[in-house]
Amino acid sequence: MAGTHPAPHTPVARPAAPSIGTLVPGVLARLGLADGVTKWRAVVEWESIAGEALARHARPSRVDGDTLIVLAENSYVMFELSHRKAELLERLAAHLGEGTIKDVRLVLGRNQEARP
Repeated sequence: MAGTHPAPHTPVARPAAPSIGTLVPGVLARLGLADGVTKWRAVVEWESIAGEALARHARPSRVDGDTLIVLAENSYVMFELSHRKAELLERLAAHLGEGTIKDVRLVLGRNQEARP
């Protein structure tokens, strides 16, 4: 029709796209990797779990099942860790969730690999 103008285009509101941070946990769970990632946080986040002083002299090597393997740089540190094992397990549970890491295996030496 003459003299009429088409209706102005009104943008359609779209829902916000989910952030990658909200998508990753579900993807990991579907792939069966969520538990392993949670356990690996014990290695990655060791300093905040163990504390700066302990982390300077002991470091996690790996996670074997539900056991965290920790390398102590000398026998004094290993002795200290052995006496603080229950406390360390409590910190791990508080940081990662109850039952995520059920044991800590202590190994003497920075360059030695833990054996079962």
